Amino acid sequence: MKKIFTLSAVAALMATSLGAQAQFNVNGTLDANEVGTGEGKYQLVGTYTGAHSITDRGLKALYVGTTATTLNVMVVASSEIDGYNSLVFYLDTPNKTGIAANTQLPGSTNGGNDGRESLRQRPTLDMEVDYAFRCTTSPFRNENNAIYLSRVDYTKTPYDEVGMGAGRKDGTLTTDGNDPGKANTAYQTSATGSVAANTTTGWEFEIQLSAIGGALPVGSNLHMMVAYIDDFKSFNSDVLPTITGQTTALGINPDFTAIPGKQFYTYQVGTGVLASRSATAALKAALYPNPVAASSRLAYNVPSQARVQVSVYNALGQKVLNLLSATQAPGAQSVALAPLRQLRQGAYTVTLQVGSQLSTHRVLVD
Repeated sequence: MKKIFTLSAVAALMATSLGAQAQFNVNGTLDANEVGTGEGKYQLVGTYTGAHSITDRGLKALYVGTTATTLNVMVVASSEIDGYNSLVFYLDTPNKTGIAANTQLPGSTNGGNDGRESLRQRPTLDMEVDYAFRCTTSPFRNENNAIYLSRVDYTKTPYDEVGMGAGRKDGTLTTDGNDPGKANTAYQTSATGSVAANTTTGWEFEIQLSAIGGALPVGSNLHMMVAYIDDFKSFNSDVLPTITGQTTALGINPDFTAIPGKQFYTYQVGTGVLASRSATAALKAALYPNPVAASSRLAYNVPSQARVQVSVYNALGQKVLNLLSATQAPGAQSVALAPLRQLRQGAYTVTLQVGSQLSTHRVLVD
């Protein structure tokens, strides 16, 4: 018997299909099922590898992902101390123009506490800044068990701090009906407060793309940085990307343009993290010849013994080849790219990850 589908049946099927797609669960905890490639999955942007100016407190890792309508951010961190500390996420989007790179941020122009809250501070970043997002945590095991949320839009004046609500540190989803960005936020405290032992919990938020400039097509670049800030003192040592050798606090209004290399990450929608200058220099990565030929290789340097992963992604951000996954000794290394010739014609991305350092390369298959 021939099946006839009504519009309502088609709609039901579509809803089922959409419900089956990978999406983010905003609860302040990184789930292994949320990590991967493509839409609706988190990708590791960076891991903090430096010393902590506050003993065993601070940043651990940054994960970012997108859906067709949202930007999702997971900051794995243990920020709680005996006072109030904040996590701040700085963002540059491709569809907006905010405070130019190498310019001291004006800070928010309203609210704050004697001008000392984290969004009132005025760092100088080497990336354009369109938005800053804040999550302030109450003291560890404080009976208030509270988080306080806000953001600043640097694409329009005045630079007013917009409330994103207040919530609890138990992973409860927090929204604010007065928030025009309709952000969803959660914070999950770690069991002991130890950042060394923490691999999955911290600050997670989701904001509508319509609130930060609109849709992000595959290939769009987002620039970002995360800081751990003492609301009433200064930036702590913990920022992502990590500042090599930094062991002390950075001061109230640090100048990140004075730090060698690039003090921000570039996340490319559909691809993942593009290499920073410091990572590229350390890895000495080079891909040749390009377009891919039978003799093409990716040559690189392993600074110290580390796990090395070489993968290939298509334009949709889907992994199509795994060329290498092994622990390698220090020194010059290379991997053959001839397997790419089995792929369809087009542009691909080869990612080289050596320990926590990532280098990304575009290649053509013709």
